Amino acid sequence: MLNWYAPQARRELLTYRHYIEVGEYQYKDLLKIILSRSARSARLTTHFDLDFPKEPQTEPYECYKHSRICYPVQEAFKFLSRYSKNTLNRISAFAKKRTNAHVSIHHADSRTLEFPPLDGVITSPPYVGLIDYHEQHTYAYNLLELKDRRSEEIGPAAKGVSKKARQQYQEGITRVFRNTMTAMPIGARLIVVAGDRHNLYDGIAEALDVEVEGIVKRHVVRRTGRRSSEFYESIFVWRKT
Repeated sequence: MLNWYAPQARRELLTYRHYIEVGEYQYKDLLKIILSRSARSARLTTHFDLDFPKEPQTEPYECYKHSRICYPVQEAFKFLSRYSKNTLNRISAFAKKRTNAHVSIHHADSRTLEFPPLDGVITSPPYVGLIDYHEQHTYAYNLLELKDRRSEEIGPAAKGVSKKARQQYQEGITRVFRNTMTAMPIGARLIVVAGDRHNLYDGIAEALDVEVEGIVKRHVVRRTGRRSSEFYESIFVWRKT
C-alpha cells in the first residue's frame, strides 16, 4: 500500500481509519465505505487507468482522459470530504423513498450458500481471465484488514484464459447457478449480464434446467479505463424449467 500513496494522502487515510477504530460511531461500516472510496481515488495512478494500474504514477503525465498534463494526487482529504457529503445526500434521498421492504445482505460463497426463497435473480458474474478482484482492491483489503480469499475467486486473471481455465470457470459458474436455482420456483427467471467473448455461456445454460428466452447485446461505456476497441456485454435471459 505504501508505494501507491503520496505521504500526505497516506497520513490522511490512516488518520481517518484511526478515528473509525477508536470512535463510538453507530455506522462504522458506512464510514469504512467512505474510506475505501477515498483510498481508490487517492492512489498514485493516472486518471485514465483506475481499473488496472501497473505501477505508481509519481510524475506529471499526459492525460488521455482530460487532454492535458495532469498531476498525481497528493492528498486524500478532499475525497474523504466529497464522498462524505455524497453519502449524506444519497442517504437523504433514499430516506424519502424508503419503504418497509426488507433487504438482507449475505457475504458468502454462492456455490454453497443456502439461499432463501427467490422469485428471480439478476446477476453479473466475473469474466474469465480478466480481473483479480482482491488484487484490484488490495488497498481496501489492507486498510480494512479484510481476510484475503483470492483463492476462491472464479475466473481470476491470474489463471489466464487457457482451455483449463475456461473449463474451471464454466464449472464454477454452473455450480453457482445450480445452487441458486434450488431456491427458485419453476418459471422463475435468471438474468445474467456477462462478457462472453469465449462463448462459454451456451455451455453453462445447457448444463442447467433452463430455457433460453433471449440474449441481448449491450454496449459498455468505460469511464475509468481506456480500451483500444468497443466493448460489449451479453444479457442472457433464462427461465427455470
